[in-house]
Amino acid sequence: MKTELTAKDIMTKQVLMAYEGWSIKRLSEFFVKNKISGAPVIASDHSLVGVVTISDILAFENQTLSEKGAMLQQVYAEFVGQTYDEHTLQSMVNKADENCTVNQIMSDSVVQVAANASFQEVAYVMLQHGIRRIFVSEHGIIVGVISTQNILSAVAK
Repeated sequence: MKTELTAKDIMTKQVLMAYEGWSIKRLSEFFVKNKISGAPVIASDHSLVGVVTISDILAFENQTLSEKGAMLQQVYAEFVGQTYDEHTLQSMVNKADENCTVNQIMSDSVVQVAANASFQEVAYVMLQHGIRRIFVSEHGIIVGVISTQNILSAVAK
């Protein structure tokens, strides 16, 4: 392995984005269709607002019905300005994966490195944050993603 490798040298250039307003169901379908386990999350104005992974979906799915109900009630009160009776809320909870959005389960902490960051810096930042993927940015725009697979491939060369 060459020690002068940079983030740009080892990154995957095609970065698939998820939208914060997507339902959990749509996000799950997006992950399956594209065979990915995580994606940066963008707002309707295309600004980067977070990151979401399959672990976030699994954590959501493992919530109790009352936890999902509380989440839905909060969203509708906050964004729509209305609350629902117990019966209506219960029917919504039964379809929580269609009614809850990516914004509710994503992490708003996005770890990224510059495209010219060294291989060692990339590995160090990933270890420090305990993450399996890191986004690569250039002039504030996400231009790539580096996963543990990219790291292993670079080491193997």
